[in-house]
Amino acid sequence: MRKIKQWVNQLSVKMKLIFYGYLIITPVLILICAVLLFYNYNKDLESRLENDRSSVNALAESIFVLQSDIKDFSTYFCINDEVHALLTAKNAEELNKNAKLWLEEAPMQIVQDMVALKGHIKTIGIYPENGVRPYLRCMDASAYVPDLETVKKTEVYRDTLDSDNGILWRSVSKYDKETYNTNRSDKVVLYRGIFDLTQKKTLGYIVIGVSQEVFQELGEGILHSDREGVLILDKFGGELSRSGSIPKQVAEYLKSDDFIKKDYRERKHNFTFGDYQVVCSQKEKNSSIVVKVVPRYSRQMQLTDIAYMPITLMIGVLLGLLPLLLIISNIVTRPLKRVSEAIVKFSTGDFDQRVEVETRDEVGEVAECFNKMVEDIKSLIDENYVITLQEKESELAALQAQINPHFLYNTLDSLYWQATEADNDEIAESILALSQLFRLVLSQGKKEVTVAQEIELVSRYLQIQKMRFSRRLHYEINVADEVKAVYIPKLILQPFVENAIVHGFENVSTPCYLTVTGRLDKGKIRFEIKDTGIGMRQDQIDDIWEEEPAQYARQRIGRYAIKNIKERLELRYHGDFELEIQSDVGKGTRVILCIPFEPPSAKFVKDLTIPDKAGHAEWR
Repeated sequence: MRKIKQWVNQLSVKMKLIFYGYLIITPVLILICAVLLFYNYNKDLESRLENDRSSVNALAESIFVLQSDIKDFSTYFCINDEVHALLTAKNAEELNKNAKLWLEEAPMQIVQDMVALKGHIKTIGIYPENGVRPYLRCMDASAYVPDLETVKKTEVYRDTLDSDNGILWRSVSKYDKETYNTNRSDKVVLYRGIFDLTQKKTLGYIVIGVSQEVFQELGEGILHSDREGVLILDKFGGELSRSGSIPKQVAEYLKSDDFIKKDYRERKHNFTFGDYQVVCSQKEKNSSIVVKVVPRYSRQMQLTDIAYMPITLMIGVLLGLLPLLLIISNIVTRPLKRVSEAIVKFSTGDFDQRVEVETRDEVGEVAECFNKMVEDIKSLIDENYVITLQEKESELAALQAQINPHFLYNTLDSLYWQATEADNDEIAESILALSQLFRLVLSQGKKEVTVAQEIELVSRYLQIQKMRFSRRLHYEINVADEVKAVYIPKLILQPFVENAIVHGFENVSTPCYLTVTGRLDKGKIRFEIKDTGIGMRQDQIDDIWEEEPAQYARQRIGRYAIKNIKERLELRYHGDFELEIQSDVGKGTRVILCIPFEPPSAKFVKDLTIPDKAGHAEWR
């Protein structure tokens, strides 16, 4: 058992499904076949028994009709007036002088014609008690005992007259010398006494012989094998005919008083005797008993035939089950195989692996768990490595060299105070804006800043650009106070403002207008950067999303490209944001950015005003 368990454990899931499928279904099929076998076997036995009953009853009916016909034939002699006159005549000696007495004085010609038509009656003998010569007619060259005195000495004569109805049936072999002097064939003989109307005086004695072959042929007609047999008995247990094979012990029991003397209405119609099944029938009290004997093992020999169909069906189902189990196992293991392949690729560093979830079962749950695990791991890697790396690279690119921030701030502060002392307020204001711009870009290495700080960065950048474009640049910043304390990824607005000025306004001589707005809209913060620059074609917009264009690869502030912003937003908000660029050539460009509104905690709320050189708020 342990080795089998080890062998099963080494199988693939597909082969295990097939193995356990057969392990479960095979016993069920065996049980079903056993039930069918038992049911069919009993049904077959009942069917065969019923067939035997029907055939025995039909045979008993045929024997009853045959014997009734012969008995009615004998009754004709008992009631015929001409025959009755011969049996009661007083002048027997005078009548015996006529050699054709029976032909002339009785309707024997008609009788002979009737015998010829029936065919099965072979001999007819009428023995008058008054001394009239007997009528003895044999169609098979047999010869009756010629005189009544000799007949009266026989046992069968006494038994006939002693019977309750004066009728007796006996089987007479061709070697019997009691009824015939010469007997050419085995016969079933009817012995009957002829009485007067008072039934007290015997007038004669009738002996009618019938070919035993008729009874044997009827019996053989219901036999199905040479191991079966039919026995026809008279009401006293005397054997009239035998067909087929009947064991000696069974025949002795059937002829015994234990069987014969039972009332025909209470006698069992079928019973088991030893290794044999016995089926019997008796129409009336005085009619013959028909018995069919069938060996029990001959029924059991049919077991193979009965079992053939269930066993064949079971083998066919087991063979047909294989492709079905293969299909089921493929359906079950295919998603598992996809999960396995995805895990292997994931282990090699491919963090973009995803398994399509097609079902909601355990396999689907495994696939969902795998997808969630990959997303979580990729998110952790992005948040703890990619974002940090990109931000550090952006900070370094913003400085364009390994410049010490404190050295830069101190230098700008010195220049600011020199310009102030020289009463050059415009240059001083520009130097201050540049200093604050650098401070905001670096933001002490923070990943996120408040909306107010991002807007301050945009304001300082526009203040510097205002010096460059003089009176051609007009801008307006309008951000709602309710969103200023919300933390967002830094540098997600300034690059769009810079792109609007650098690419939208540089080659334009007419006045240019730029507006930056921010407000709360349906649970999200909606930013819009709108300019009146030269605009872009749709294919240029599409190229921005497909690949980072060369013209956006190098910016004066941080080398931030639009695609970089989208990637950082994706990492931060996982798709829960909207970034759209709308533009018409010659009319300008609008950038719409919607991000989730995340209310800040109290400890992060700071002064949200934009300080000038005097520390007061100035909102443009």
